[in-house]
Amino acid sequence: MRKLTNLLVGVFCLPLLMMGQQEAPKSTIVSIEYIKVKPGMEAKFEAAVKCHNNTFHKDGAYVSSLFYITVGDEAGWYVWTMGPFSYTQLDGAPGEGAHADDWRKKIATYVAEYGRSEFWRHNNELSVNDGDDESMQTTWVVDVKRGEWYRFEAFMEKVAAIHKKKNEEFHMWTNEYHTGDGRDVALTWPFDKWAEMDEDDWKMKDEYDAEYGEGSWDNALEEWEDIVVDITQKVWRRVE
Repeated sequence: MRKLTNLLVGVFCLPLLMMGQQEAPKSTIVSIEYIKVKPGMEAKFEAAVKCHNNTFHKDGAYVSSLFYITVGDEAGWYVWTMGPFSYTQLDGAPGEGAHADDWRKKIATYVAEYGRSEFWRHNNELSVNDGDDESMQTTWVVDVKRGEWYRFEAFMEKVAAIHKKKNEEFHMWTNEYHTGDGRDVALTWPFDKWAEMDEDDWKMKDEYDAEYGEGSWDNALEEWEDIVVDITQKVWRRVE
């Protein structure tokens, strides 16, 4: 009877033990807030945000940055980011009190309009970080056809493998909340100078065909057209 009791205790307690040994939630989510600044107030806004970030968002899960969209359909907007964090960490993020007062009194006065507010999750497995600290990034926002996510992910796994092989920085993000506006996935490629856009020292087609067989890239592009509704492209410049 004692052996049966011990067995039952083990059966019912093992799941609880395993739950206790699970890893803490990964900090892979970044929040982004679009902000349009009053004309002529850009310098004051940037200085105020920099001071705010240094006070309340200097490091850790709540570290924040400010970007400016230089090219694309939302050119002229700023993007304020916080993270990466986990949802558990989000419960402790700076909020009301001194933090909110600082924003209202020192930053909001320069704001003409607040735009979209989103959470994006970084896909660590399908991203490559080369360790450099570039000041700009090309961003593609991708609208994936409904029901075609599995094909899109399979294609991105192959693309990511090429980037990892060449140690070329590349990041993939997925929108945490469906909004019906086609903002499903974000692909970003950091760069430091516009002159890099003129460089042609790495050809994805050649690398892709060498890895997966002659003609694979052309077939992949045909599949891309079949599984993607559209993309929007823009360039972000980091302000601070």
